Amino acid sequence: MTGRPSMVSFQVRGNLHPDPVVRGPEPGVYADRMGQAAAVVDVSFEERYWYPDDGGIVWIVGYQLIDRESGGYLGREAPQLARRGLRVVGVAGAARHHAVALQSEAAAPGSGLGLRRDPDNLHDAQAIAVETADGTEQLGWVPRDVAAELAPEIDAGRPWSAVVLREQRRSPRDPRHGLTMLLAASAAIELRDA
Repeated sequence: MTGRPSMVSFQVRGNLHPDPVVRGPEPGVYADRMGQAAAVVDVSFEERYWYPDDGGIVWIVGYQLIDRESGGYLGREAPQLARRGLRVVGVAGAARHHAVALQSEAAAPGSGLGLRRDPDNLHDAQAIAVETADGTEQLGWVPRDVAAELAPEIDAGRPWSAVVLREQRRSPRDPRHGLTMLLAASAAIELRDA
């Protein structure tokens, strides 16, 4: 990666039109129309190796959520995130089914994502596809348990936003093999350098 933005803003739309695709980025415009503010999230950019408990080595590049008051990192299960309608989840099926799309610059940390409801999915009627912001490539799926919670919200026209937080690689030279995304119950997400 050649540089990183100090502030990134993205949004995706809820199911407000017959087309069940929600997309970004159009910072601020949609949030203003909906009378909603963007979900502002404090982050820190990092590149590092991670050694999972089950073994192996993973190169991680991207944004880590920060608690502005304490300056500490916020894990995906932090109660502060749930209270704000924020979810940190992996993109399901990314490496297995969408490895080529993962290499797109549109899948880099800080990139906005599109969420597309797929109620006709044979495997899961609550399915939500994760796409690049322009909708040209599918990157994977919202995990089934989270999609079960979000699908009724999106179907009811409530806005949800998504942005790539981190990418995973075997080493800095290897291709991406996974993504972690931030989901927000708002019309937009703004990542702010902490």
